Amino acid sequence: MTDRPRILFVHGAWVGAWEFADVVAQLRERGWVVDALDLPSTGSTAGIEADAAAVSAALDAKPGPVILVGHSYGGVPITQAGDHPAVRRLVFVAAFVLDVGESVQSSLGGALPELWHVDGGQVFLGSDRAERIAMVSADFPPGTPPEAAEQLAGMFRPQSLASFQGEVSSAAWRRKSTTYVLTENDVLVPPPFQELLATRAEAEIVRVPTGHAPFQEDPAGFVAVIEAVAATHES
Repeated sequence: MTDRPRILFVHGAWVGAWEFADVVAQLRERGWVVDALDLPSTGSTAGIEADAAAVSAALDAKPGPVILVGHSYGGVPITQAGDHPAVRRLVFVAAFVLDVGESVQSSLGGALPELWHVDGGQVFLGSDRAERIAMVSADFPPGTPPEAAEQLAGMFRPQSLASFQGEVSSAAWRRKSTTYVLTENDVLVPPPFQELLATRAEAEIVRVPTGHAPFQEDPAGFVAVIEAVAATHES
């Protein structure tokens, strides 16, 4: 029997493991072992060390090889924890691929975007609900019902400021096989910025015609991408 690697999803800022619900279900139906974890920096003031520790714990939880997938900010803890011996490949999805000594804030030029509202050691996406809905709506494909953005924006939680300011101390992509899923219609993490990060990491680049969250906009297409990557590590 063919041994398949486990697929472990790590979410981005402000959200949770729930953002991968559709693709986790589809991949499990197709016979893959899949997990998605919640990062401690969402809804708290914990930093990248706590997030990396959570990823390491999830890697330790089950035996066998792993395809480690990080979305957006999730690229930071998988970079930090990705040297784990179980990891066969890192997959960055519209994600930050940082080097040693870099932080999310430094990669953005030293300051957080104006629409990221800082209060009490936490960062809120937008200064109020209306601004948050507008930001989410801008990344949706044309014709998406307004209710979809309202529902998603209501699920967002504050993100730790420390997670954006903490510096990476280990860059696993320098030692692990790496794929970058570049979201060509992304208005939250601009494609040219993604291209720079992916090129520096010498990653295999897979381009998808979606906004920032391809696993929500085109779940079937995203599942196909992940399956194609994971299949190269079947034994």
